[in-house]
Amino acid sequence: MKVILKEDVQNLGQQGDVVEVKSGYARNYLMPQKLAILFTKQQKKSIEEAQRVEERKLEREKDQLESVLKQVEDLSLSLKMQSEEDSKLFGSVTKLDIVKLLEENGITIDKKYVDLSSPIKTLGEHKVNIMFTKEMSASFTLTVEKED
Repeated sequence: MKVILKEDVQNLGQQGDVVEVKSGYARNYLMPQKLAILFTKQQKKSIEEAQRVEERKLEREKDQLESVLKQVEDLSLSLKMQSEEDSKLFGSVTKLDIVKLLEENGITIDKKYVDLSSPIKTLGEHKVNIMFTKEMSASFTLTVEKED
């Protein structure tokens, strides 16, 4: 079954790719999660048009995005979270928590640009990537400390 990916899917492809998958995987996982749509020529054209619009938007905002990336590169933030006696957190640090922390420091970005493979669940230092495009990305250090 051919599907068009609406978002990046690990070990499968990038947003906008046309991939061949088993029909059960597409019907039971990709489509209900809104990660893919059924391939038709019309759908492919609409996805390509949406990608062109997003690229033009990023191109117009390139100077602003580069200044945000320069601010982020020099950043070292800390966050206090409740944790167990060892380094495991009771909750986790998500993309939304990172966006709120950046906003407190005067940097406003959308959570879709925060690149976390999984939520942070341990104390210590973690690298957090901000990725606007493959060429425009930066990372900063987030230190998760134990709350008193």
